Amino acid sequence: MLLALLMLAPLVTFAEELTGPQQVIQRLSDQLKIILVENQDRLQEDPAFVYQMANEVLIPHVDFVRVSSLVLGKYWHRATEEQRQAFTHQFQRLLVRTYSTAFKELQGWDISYTPLRMNKGDQDVSVRTMVRPAGARPVDVVYQMHIQDGDWKAYDVKIEGISLVTNYRTSFAKEVRRSGMHGLIERITELNDSRIKQLAANNPS
Repeated sequence: MLLALLMLAPLVTFAEELTGPQQVIQRLSDQLKIILVENQDRLQEDPAFVYQMANEVLIPHVDFVRVSSLVLGKYWHRATEEQRQAFTHQFQRLLVRTYSTAFKELQGWDISYTPLRMNKGDQDVSVRTMVRPAGARPVDVVYQMHIQDGDWKAYDVKIEGISLVTNYRTSFAKEVRRSGMHGLIERITELNDSRIKQLAANNPS
């Protein structure tokens, strides 16, 4: 899910090929594979290590501020700066903890890429991939990426056509209408904190 031949459009320059959006996804995939091979036992037994790896691998490649603004939609513009910062922080915690659980389940995969439609100067592209997990059917995964401070970062992921942004936007909008931005932030914070307490209870050492 977090996840071959790299096939780039002719208009992409050599300099762009070295740091292009497909290469970011490829490096992420390769890094995850190394972690799985070298730390299989620890990933199963040490939840704190799993969370640490998810933080180190995912955060540098995701524009969490843009993800947060898209997830909240109109409510982002209505929120105060303090609420925006608090939501972004808690939503990042939520995503990292959610996807860190996948680390323990992954047993390996192959990933192939659809030729990238990208012209020189493009700053927003879709990286289309086919992920083939070991022992499971292939999954169509599309990463929506853009340039931020000179680096390609993801701000949405579509899995079999289902957008992460759209999925969260629907559920969060219901919560905002019910209890306001403050209530939404409190709810996510409580969920994150409860997971920490659960991990501590399951791993007293």
